[in-house]
Amino acid sequence: MFSFEEPILLCFYSAILLLVAYQLFRFRLVLTGLPAPARRAISVLPLLAVLIPANGALEFTSVIHSGPTILYAVQLSSFIVLAFVIFNLIWLIRFMPKPQKKLIVLAIGAHPDDIELGCGAALLRYKVEGHETHGIIFSAGEGGVPDVLRGSGNPRKKEAEKGGRVMKLDSLTVHAFPDTKLVSRQDDIKRVIEEVTRQLHPDVVFTHNRHDLHCDHHTVFLATMEAARRVPTILCYENPNTPPGFQPNCYIDVSLYLEYKIKALKCHVSQTASRPYLEEDLVHSLATVRGGQARLRAAEAFEAVRFTV
Repeated sequence: MFSFEEPILLCFYSAILLLVAYQLFRFRLVLTGLPAPARRAISVLPLLAVLIPANGALEFTSVIHSGPTILYAVQLSSFIVLAFVIFNLIWLIRFMPKPQKKLIVLAIGAHPDDIELGCGAALLRYKVEGHETHGIIFSAGEGGVPDVLRGSGNPRKKEAEKGGRVMKLDSLTVHAFPDTKLVSRQDDIKRVIEEVTRQLHPDVVFTHNRHDLHCDHHTVFLATMEAARRVPTILCYENPNTPPGFQPNCYIDVSLYLEYKIKALKCHVSQTASRPYLEEDLVHSLATVRGGQARLRAAEAFEAVRFTV
């Protein structure tokens, strides 16, 4: 089936296939959002990286070792693999169901790292499934900068932007409202949310919950309830300050995206030493507990103010 006249060409082709297989492995979590036939088609690329060079090598040595049976077997295997890929690609193009309505998702947080902690994995899942995701943060969190870093300015805005890139947000806006004093600017915060919802027309809004004891978080929750009153779905997330009164009634399966949530949280380097709740084990544990409540491997939990399917 394949004929390689030059060993250099064989090595080059093999290297390209192995490189593709490596890149697929690197982005394996994002690829999980593809339809099953597409995932199966992609999964055979590492096999092709082995079969095709092996096929070429046997062709080069078949004259010396005269093993036509083995050669034909390898050629047939390569043909089957390619036919499998082609069949799935045709199915994907011709018979794939039309995608569902594209949703616009807006995540609202008081400080950098709030969105990642509360709904970071859910945001990535929405994005992988083809929806549009945006984030608003109302304070750059200057009050949470460790003393050793204060002389060099506030790094938290850049950390938030890095986290947004990990979550694949379409946009992220970090405002400069005063940290720990958002209650004094509640009306202004409400007007910002109203303007954003007017521009984006979001279908889903994530925000802080009513039980949160942090004054900034509670202020953002109240402002969201007023400003996003016409949004069909509002989901309130939890964070380390959430008391036991938080009673989730909505769970999102994030088993395939938890690794990226942790990666986004690791962008907040200025906080990792002083905020033990950012530790990977604790993030995993909470996701496992919430997943167990919903009969899932891992989940993010929410209190739904409204939920429209």
